[in-house]
Amino acid sequence: MSPAASGCCCVGANLTYMKTTHIKANGIHHKLAYAGAQFNDQANTKNPLILFLHGWPDFHFSFRHQLMKCAQHNYFAVAPDMRGYGGTSAPTTTKEYNVYTLCNDVLGIMHALDYEQCFLVGHDWGAWLAWHMCLIYPDAVVAVCALSVPYVIHRPKGLLTHLKQEYGNCISGTLQEKQGSRFNYMLHHNLPHAAEEYDKNVREALYRIYGYIKGVTECDDPEVDTDEMFLLDKKRGKFDGDLTARNAPGLWKRLPRPKALPAWIPESDFERYVSEFEKTGFSGGLHWYQTPDLNWGLTRHLNDTKITQPVLFIGGDLDVVIKTHGGAKSVETHLVTSCPRLHKCVMLKGCGHWVHQEQPDVVTGHLLNFLQSVERKKTFKEHIKSRL
Repeated sequence: MSPAASGCCCVGANLTYMKTTHIKANGIHHKLAYAGAQFNDQANTKNPLILFLHGWPDFHFSFRHQLMKCAQHNYFAVAPDMRGYGGTSAPTTTKEYNVYTLCNDVLGIMHALDYEQCFLVGHDWGAWLAWHMCLIYPDAVVAVCALSVPYVIHRPKGLLTHLKQEYGNCISGTLQEKQGSRFNYMLHHNLPHAAEEYDKNVREALYRIYGYIKGVTECDDPEVDTDEMFLLDKKRGKFDGDLTARNAPGLWKRLPRPKALPAWIPESDFERYVSEFEKTGFSGGLHWYQTPDLNWGLTRHLNDTKITQPVLFIGGDLDVVIKTHGGAKSVETHLVTSCPRLHKCVMLKGCGHWVHQEQPDVVTGHLLNFLQSVERKKTFKEHIKSRL
């Protein structure tokens, strides 16, 4: 790997540092954070690669707790800024964020690092991408750990199509249809002014998104503390007006405002997020919400395909995403069916959406146990020629 630029990124918690570098892969520039080395000089072997894929609204810093711990166990731990985020290129057309392009980003990063295979760890949209890497490039994925977002084996229609039917078409419907719509944050993220609303309120938006954990954080606005907070407005029904209007409140305005940040995200870490999104804006990341129907059409032939790699799933029992999938028991039941090599389905009590940050030691412990169990059964292909 020939980095275009590199440096050290000092972080909090129990970490010493992680390094950053830039590479070019799949036609764009990618910023990577990494810890550990490609080579184990003492054993004269390569260290297995773990790629950590973040979601929204996030960047490589999301995995600050995991990188150094995994490196200490002789893994080469790498967390890229995903396409549209942080220091990675952010193309302006939605089609450049389709599932095949995103998978080719991951594969391109892997090859730029001179690996043919890797372990994948994904959170939120990163989990969704990790699942699709297992389907589209199965030989490249040794095993997968998905955080917060379970695998959905069967989709009879595109997600946006389903949401429009469920909540109303606020994207391309008639004025009457828009005014009759109920709020759904994924649909709202398809509106042209959605990114602008976040960009004008970066600190407050991130404060509410990261600071709110259902059932844990004391909020100034408890009347909206319900399982449906992401889906409906405070009236639990129709918005009195056009959902596409610029004054129609988006996701962050509908979230309760925490009295303080939770203990798992210190002020210094939160400031890293604010600084990053003040520089980059939100438009790149929102493209991921605009491709579900396109991706459904591109991957219809993969519908009902089981995940054949070893799987570890970790979720939080307070996570609204888990609740929208029917709850913890439903998630595990479906994973047992769709992932025949399911190692374990872990539901962390008292934990919300950001499991790897809320309970980092627990998550990393489960991850390392899983990786080591897989390694005892499978050897990586040898394909290393260069080092950082």
